[in-house]
Amino acid sequence: MPSIPFRYLSLLVSVAFLVIGNGLQQTLIGLRAGVEGYSDEIIGVMMSAYFVGFVLASIHAPRVIQAVGHIRAFAAFASATSAFALCFAIFVSPPVWIVLRVLQGACWAGLIIVVESWLNASAERGWRGRVLAIYSIVMYAAWAVSQPMVALAPVSGFVLFALVSICLSLALVPITLSRAGDPGVVLATRVGLARLFAISPTALAGAFILGAAVAAFFGMAPVVSQQVGFTDAQTGVIVSAALFGALVLQWPLGWLSDKVDRRMVLLASSVAGVVAALLFAAALAQSNHLPVVAVAFLLGGALLPLYSVCLAEVNDRIGEEELIAAASGFVLVYGVGSATGPFVAGLVMGWAGPSGLSWFIAAILGLFAAYGSLRIRRRAKTIAAEKQSYVATPSTSHAALPLHRHGPDRATGEAAPR
Repeated sequence: MPSIPFRYLSLLVSVAFLVIGNGLQQTLIGLRAGVEGYSDEIIGVMMSAYFVGFVLASIHAPRVIQAVGHIRAFAAFASATSAFALCFAIFVSPPVWIVLRVLQGACWAGLIIVVESWLNASAERGWRGRVLAIYSIVMYAAWAVSQPMVALAPVSGFVLFALVSICLSLALVPITLSRAGDPGVVLATRVGLARLFAISPTALAGAFILGAAVAAFFGMAPVVSQQVGFTDAQTGVIVSAALFGALVLQWPLGWLSDKVDRRMVLLASSVAGVVAALLFAAALAQSNHLPVVAVAFLLGGALLPLYSVCLAEVNDRIGEEELIAAASGFVLVYGVGSATGPFVAGLVMGWAGPSGLSWFIAAILGLFAAYGSLRIRRRAKTIAAEKQSYVATPSTSHAALPLHRHGPDRATGEAAPR
């Protein structure tokens, strides 16, 4: 592969700083909430609140960006989320934290839309698919790298929150000094849920269930790890293992989905996720760190890549002109699932204890596997000659989708001012 042009590199460095800061804070909030003695139910609300803000902003942030321009919008979102990170350490109160989580989720959605729009503007057609793949790798890798950082200082102190703020502030430097191309289009239409259901009921259900399962795991796994007695450093390794599992298994699962019915891949991975979730509970009950890390690797590898498989299943059944509208609808459904998962998982944990997280994930994946089995019997698979090749796609925003090599070059809408 040719070396990455500088105009991509500067944007990807900003992405790395953003994800490191955001990923560290996600785990830090759960651990600090546990230290403060907050209940599982309250922590679940805090984790879900972030995705409530994300979903709302994914709908409205593009208009803000169009009104003020990419650079000003990015600076505002990054500055605000950096300040909010410090507010968590200053105002230690569940109601305040819930509000801050909503605001941070909203800012994160705006930041991602700006970055992905800029990547679109920078990428020539020949680089489009590679930029999307590299972007996905950077996101997963930066998220994984952020997790061990939770052991750099006590979670009960101020230092880690300051470190989050520093990372988010540093993300401003590369992107504001970048000489990337003109900012891309940030608006996109969405296909209605009825249309998405008609295209692929299995993929639509998968987007919601995966959002719920993934958000529940990454939101509540640090809390569970803390409750069974693991150190902060051990907790960071567990979460990192799940992310490295996604990195390692992303392309094997994608390759397999190109060869067989993608719905069978979704079904098999969901069953594997059920088994991994139950093994995760068993390993946690023994408080044995190494088995927990190994199972987290398998669980992350079974879950995180499936969003791209769902999108590929939809892409096989529509024309390229519908890809952005359909996939942006999927992002929204995934976000709603993400807003639901931690809240419900927190309720189950409040009733069943730390193992409740595993039981929740196993239950919803089991339901999805049962539904998928029913749909496979009722609907024919896509003819192999009509299948598009798998593309690793982040479940972030519609703004990344013009980079998809099977889609059009541009989203619909009007260009934002610079």
